[in-house]
Amino acid sequence: MKMRFFFRVQRLLPEFFLLGLIGCLFQCSHALAETLLPASPSTGRFQERLSFRDLQMEKNLDMGPDSADRTLQVGVAPDKLVENASLRLLFRLHSPFFQKSRNTLAVEWNGVRLGKIAASPGESGETLAITFPVPAYLVNTRNILRLRVVRDPKNPCALFGSAPFVTVLRQSSIDLQGTRIGVPPRLSNLPFPFLYPDAAGLRRIPFVLTTTASESLEAAGIIASWLGVRAPYLPFHFPVTVSAPLLKTSFPPGHLILVALGRDLPPNWLPSPVKGPLLMIRPNPEDPFSRILVISGRTPADLRMAALYLSENQFSGTGNSFSPATVLPPPRRLPDDAPRWQAAGNTLRFGWLETPESLRVHGTGSVRVHFSLPPDLFTWNHKWIRARVRFRIRTEKRENRSKLDIFLNDRYQESLALPSSGTGILERTVEVPLSVSDLTPFANRLDFNFNFRNSYPSVISCSMDQNPRLEGTILPDSSLDLRPFSRYTILPDLKLFPNGGYPFTRYADLSGTGVVLPDSPGPSDIGMFLHMMAMFGAQTGLAASRVRVATPKDIESVRTRNLILLGTYRSNPLLLRLTRALPHVSNANLERLKDENLLMEILRWNNPPPAHFGPSDLVQEFRKARNPLGVILETVSPYAPRRVALSVIGVSQKGLFAMDSVLFDPRHFSGIFGDVTVVEPDGLSSFFLPASSFASGSTNPLEQTRFWFASHPVGIVASVIVLASVTGFSLRTLLGARAKNSPDVLEEKERHPE
Repeated sequence: MKMRFFFRVQRLLPEFFLLGLIGCLFQCSHALAETLLPASPSTGRFQERLSFRDLQMEKNLDMGPDSADRTLQVGVAPDKLVENASLRLLFRLHSPFFQKSRNTLAVEWNGVRLGKIAASPGESGETLAITFPVPAYLVNTRNILRLRVVRDPKNPCALFGSAPFVTVLRQSSIDLQGTRIGVPPRLSNLPFPFLYPDAAGLRRIPFVLTTTASESLEAAGIIASWLGVRAPYLPFHFPVTVSAPLLKTSFPPGHLILVALGRDLPPNWLPSPVKGPLLMIRPNPEDPFSRILVISGRTPADLRMAALYLSENQFSGTGNSFSPATVLPPPRRLPDDAPRWQAAGNTLRFGWLETPESLRVHGTGSVRVHFSLPPDLFTWNHKWIRARVRFRIRTEKRENRSKLDIFLNDRYQESLALPSSGTGILERTVEVPLSVSDLTPFANRLDFNFNFRNSYPSVISCSMDQNPRLEGTILPDSSLDLRPFSRYTILPDLKLFPNGGYPFTRYADLSGTGVVLPDSPGPSDIGMFLHMMAMFGAQTGLAASRVRVATPKDIESVRTRNLILLGTYRSNPLLLRLTRALPHVSNANLERLKDENLLMEILRWNNPPPAHFGPSDLVQEFRKARNPLGVILETVSPYAPRRVALSVIGVSQKGLFAMDSVLFDPRHFSGIFGDVTVVEPDGLSSFFLPASSFASGSTNPLEQTRFWFASHPVGIVASVIVLASVTGFSLRTLLGARAKNSPDVLEEKERHPE
């Protein structure tokens, strides 16, 4: 029996070995997948990589002996528990300064040093990488990553110039891994967990809609603008799913927003039928650690009312659902009263813009003041904008080489000498002219760099300049003088679209804006619309409670408003009607545009401001452009006087989807101007076309007349000709009358009465 059993086992050994091998491969592949692939949201695990670009670092960072510390904010949503974290720095060293000075670049996380970067022979100019582990107990919801130069402790005052010795690349990244936490479904926590403004990286908020009725899309637009108000100037992405009826596959993993009629909701979601507007938070059936914000109602009008209720923050308590009995729309806004816009004709105090703590530095450092101007602020013929700067400094004896450098949008303005004082505290008030040409139409930044320098020998002065007892403060009653400026601009002007959203945001609630989407809008059309509403909300500080959405067939309902048309030529027929001026590549059209270009050069003096951006240049751009994604065009609306129509045209639905990430990137805003902008995968190109225009706002008649003549040289020539003709005719008439009444003529008439 034993021998028979032994032979049976021996025959089965290959099968056992094969099964074991398969099991081993399965376990190994599973472990490898967990290591290399992103964790599935439904497993309760997460993996996230944040580049320095996601942390709002716009360009590579150069650090040198005189560089100020650089800090980056790293936010982690509270529903993520970090268990493993690491920082991977990519950098380049610049010799000989680094090796000669023996300075180091210290890397700190929440005040704890992670490590340093030091030089080694033969590394100059190479792209190097170093990884620092970040202890999990140091990772909070709000974190500060600090990069600072540490001087050589043996020779802290060695002078080898101020050139940067290390460049930190913005491709550097932070890797986070950990466990997800299922947060309680409470309306009082909104906008969390769908939006955590301090979280780093792209804000990806999926929308699921069961109907594309106009009021349903308006509800989605109101919610997107409300999110923009809560997280201004942050990158958004709104993936859209249109599904009716709802299926299990309709819900992508993660937190999402569902805009659905009550009849489209699964029957087990509600204890009773929906009788009116409804707000509710419930678990995502595809991801138990995520939540769904449900905007529902019996009719599309109920969906809009529920979104209005959400945007007005009228919910309270800790429940997961609420059905308001009545929803009153907010009061209609007045023109140019956006909460985040500064009023023209007044003084703008810095204390209204920044907190007192942010206006103070210890030792050599910078104070930043951010301010937003009205997009239609009329700065023409003004060279300076006056700033009244009041500052306080705490100094020590012989601090007589200190100065305050002032920059506007990274452009140098002025340097002020900072006196030393034996008493230690000094206050000064100065009037500083800021160059108007360095302003942007909307978002601006002032930098006040306090540079403390003393007259001691250099062997000891370098360490004393970093003395924390040295302090610089910009006082809150410092101000910008906006009184000389009025509100006046010429429309259409694409430059104002990314800079304040003007004229669509002239009424902050968008009561003067209509959006025309295709009859059957696709996910790309709706996603572009939602991103635009979020941008407008961020710029005005108010939700788009009165925006109206229509289809090409219902254009009459919004014809008196400023229009935004979205889609492709195939999906939205109105785009073809309004964009006939766009060039098609043909010899006949090229000749027509050359004539229009010549006409523009004759009729316009300073417009377009940059050369080589006329109609013929636009045709050349279309000829050489590789895979353009689409174009945006702004014209005078054909449906109502003194209104504009903005057309956002994708070459296809995929092109429109790709336009989203390029068009709303702040790094590309300066490339949007004129009448037409061609959107390509790697940037934008803008052009001017001969087109009708109109003035918006008001200024004094004399300045308005001078501005018109400055832009129309033919007007000057015509006025001179008309004035010369009138003057000549008047002089001829006057001299003829005087000649008839002269004594010689009268005497001659008496002699010859006939």
